[in-house]
Parts: sequence; structure tokens; C-alpha cells
Amino acid sequence: MRPLYALAVLAMLCGPVLAREAPLATTQVQVAFTPGDDIAALIVQRIARARRSVQMQAYLFTDRRIANALLAALKRGLSVEVIGDAAQHANGGLPFLRALDRDGARVYLNGAHAAMHNKIVIVDGDAPAAAVVTGSYNFTPSAQSRNAENVVVLSGNRALARRFVVHFEQQRQRSSPWRSASTSPP
Repeated sequence: MRPLYALAVLAMLCGPVLAREAPLATTQVQVAFTPGDDIAALIVQRIARARRSVQMQAYLFTDRRIANALLAALKRGLSVEVIGDAAQHANGGLPFLRALDRDGARVYLNGAHAAMHNKIVIVDGDAPAAAVVTGSYNFTPSAQSRNAENVVVLSGNRALARRFVVHFEQQRQRSSPWRSASTSPP
């Protein structure tokens, strides 16, 4: 993890808006890169720590470990929501959405943009210890083993997490629920 780089990124993300709401010094930051760091394990650990909810936006999502972590969160009684890119779903890039929907997750497909390219996991977004995982990392084995990817994990800053939750809600409003949007399996 590289904390100095992460603080610079955090300052760019937060800017003056969050400076009024919460001091950046209270924010805990982790940074990970592939190849090298096990980003999938980092994401799985964050999901395993969830106590209330997990919200995820995924351009691609083919990593079984992350899917299993979300399914385990559902079994623990947590609220799980996933927004996937509609075009990637049509091309088979989101194969775990059906299982998540079947097990009780609220699943949506977003076709409102040329690409719903967000890669975000929000853990307990309404809690003081909320965590946000974001970066270039697609939720795929290739992102872990073959690509140069990154994530920044931001926690302990409720105002920052709230901005991501608001963005998630905006994207959900632009999306179609799985059952009406998914006419055929990938």
C-alpha cells in the first residue's frame, strides 16, 4: 500500500467541498496496484467487513472471489446492490449478476452512457466507518493477473462516502432493474 500517493489522490478527489465537511486527516487511505498486490483479496476483505450494505458499480465483473464475497454478504442479511454496464452484460462480461439477483441482491443494468465505466464498491456507505474502493481495477481475474490496474480504498470519511452513495443513486435511477432489463442470459 502506498499512503503518500493515496493522500495526493484523495486531495484531488475531495477538493474544497469535503474540506468543509470532514477533515482529510481523518480519512484512512490504502492504495494497491497490479501486478503485485492482491487487489481482489483486498476487495473481498472489505466486503467481508460490511455490516449493513454493499453497493457496487461494475463495468466488467468476472471475478468469482468477489462474487462469492457478495453472495456471502447476502447470506449475512446485508443489502447488496449492483449496477452493471448493459453492453458488457450483453457481451457476457457480467456473468455473476444472475446468481446475485437470484440470491436477493438488487441488480441493475445501465445503458444510459456509452460505457458505465465506474468500478466502485461502497461498504456501509451510511456509516461513520464507511469505505469506498475505486480505481481502474475491473472486477476480473485479468485485472488481477495480467493488467496494470489500481485501487484506492478510502475509509472513515462519511462525507466522502456520501458523495459516492449519491453518485450510485444517480446511476441507479438511470438504470433498469435486472428483471426488466435482462431479456436473455449472456
